[in-house]
Amino acid sequence: MSGSDPFEDNAPKAAALATTYQRQAGEMMVYGGTFFGLFFLLGGVMSGTLALFALAAAMLGAAFYFYPMIRTEKAQLRIEAKGFFLDGLGWLPWTGIRDVRMYDRSVRTIRNAHLELALAAPAEEILLSDDKPDSMRVLMAKTWTLKRGKDGSANSTIVIRLEPLRATPEEILAAMRRYLPGA
Repeated sequence: MSGSDPFEDNAPKAAALATTYQRQAGEMMVYGGTFFGLFFLLGGVMSGTLALFALAAAMLGAAFYFYPMIRTEKAQLRIEAKGFFLDGLGWLPWTGIRDVRMYDRSVRTIRNAHLELALAAPAEEILLSDDKPDSMRVLMAKTWTLKRGKDGSANSTIVIRLEPLRATPEEILAAMRRYLPGA
């Protein structure tokens, strides 16, 4: 034991950056979808109209889909020495990321920042297997998408929408540069 605290090796390491969705990004969809879903469900039960049951299912499905956007207890994106974590995907090692590019797509005065990760191999091959997402998370909203690479290779690019996240795009990029090899 090197220190006076016998449990110091078990203490969690602080993340270089961990961010969640901005809570207001999904509140309207989740709470509104739940409210109107229950409203239409009650109307369907009272009247026996199948169209109201269909509307209730659509509204409750939308609330389920956008639910991760109001969960602030779990990080959607984490940057640590271990790698780069995306909720719903898992951990990418730093050696698996070949290039990082940030670009903006603005609509009038609204900034829509995107982070594009070019991977050294298809994502399925380089993902670390110790933190797999649960099966229900696959059906919910994500801040990232897998794309084919410019060279046509399968799932070798990840595009991450940064505007719904709490951390600014500049903070995320600066934290990534601390760990990227050759950056």
